Amino acid sequence: MKKLFIFGFAALLLVAFTAPAMAKVKMGGIIFADFYYLDRDKNNSIAKGLTNPANPDPYTVGIYELSPITRLNGRWTNEDNVGMFIELGLGGGGSNGTGVSLRHAYGWWDINPAFQIMAGHSTTPFSQLNPSQLLGTYSGTIIGDGYGDWYSGRFPQVRGTFRFGKVGRVEVALIDPSGGNAGPWGTPVVDFQNNNKLPRIDIGVPLHFGPVRLYPAVLWQEKNVDGLTTGVDDKIRTFAGSIGARAGFGPFGVALEGNWGKNMGNTRMGMGGSPSGSGLGYANATIVNNTIKDAETWAYWIDLSYKFGPITPHFIFGQQKSTNKNALDQDQDAKTQMIGFSVPIDLAKGFRIRPEFMWYDDGKDKIGNGTSTNMGKFAIYGVQFQITF
Repeated sequence: MKKLFIFGFAALLLVAFTAPAMAKVKMGGIIFADFYYLDRDKNNSIAKGLTNPANPDPYTVGIYELSPITRLNGRWTNEDNVGMFIELGLGGGGSNGTGVSLRHAYGWWDINPAFQIMAGHSTTPFSQLNPSQLLGTYSGTIIGDGYGDWYSGRFPQVRGTFRFGKVGRVEVALIDPSGGNAGPWGTPVVDFQNNNKLPRIDIGVPLHFGPVRLYPAVLWQEKNVDGLTTGVDDKIRTFAGSIGARAGFGPFGVALEGNWGKNMGNTRMGMGGSPSGSGLGYANATIVNNTIKDAETWAYWIDLSYKFGPITPHFIFGQQKSTNKNALDQDQDAKTQMIGFSVPIDLAKGFRIRPEFMWYDDGKDKIGNGTSTNMGKFAIYGVQFQITF
């Protein structure tokens, strides 16, 4: 399969390069190679099942990996304002780094300067920003996913973009509502009649005001199933709001984003595998006495930076919390946090190193009756090598 992906991509580029002269082609690629030290405390090692509880020594290891965010891409446009972008991810499949995956494959038509239609596989208009944290993909913490950041994900979609001058645009994407946690009914949804009538809808309105950019967005989704026992709720609604901002004033930069939503675990939104993400299931809707109980999740992060010539230190902080109900109708919740520094350094054109020092707190697993389990902490220290063409 890997060879087939690469052969297909090469064939695509061959066709692009032999297209009429009016067409334009651009190629690009980035290699991300990580070398880091992962240090977990005793509680975190036990909570993640990484050590023997009878002898809970801290779990510490040095890791080198070709990050699966390594990529190769090609962009093609023609004289009729039609374009296409394809990007392959390289380096997945564990620390051996031999996997190939599809990151983007979409095309668009700029019908006029004010309206574009796009179709294919890509990110969505919801929660568009991410903090500048890239080390340790296989640790499950990249871009602070699960510790304050929500990742919009990359999915098949149809999207319309309406531009209004240079100030901003409205993006509306229709997405398959499948994916995420199927539901709390006790039997996989595939055993029932899937009765979804509407696609997931993501709406983003990026706004530009000089050095300040704002990214408000909303998301709505409904999952329906047939075949349940009479009187049992058969519907899960997910809705969420997001507001992000990015600004630069001389060498100083700031980026931040806040998100809030209900039943986010029941959609394909990337919230990470932390206890407040998919780790404990507290972002998923539950059912109590045949009635759906909504989960609630909030998250935020802030990224402050200052550029000193080729060096741009970033200070990053974020938090995330999810709450839902258990079978006894008691609240259960988890809160996670990250704090640390990422320091990209440009050594030569196309060659960058990124030292990072990040600390993560998995908080406590709390149950309404007073039960509380310490999920522990861990840290990642290391450097990423980035080569770009």
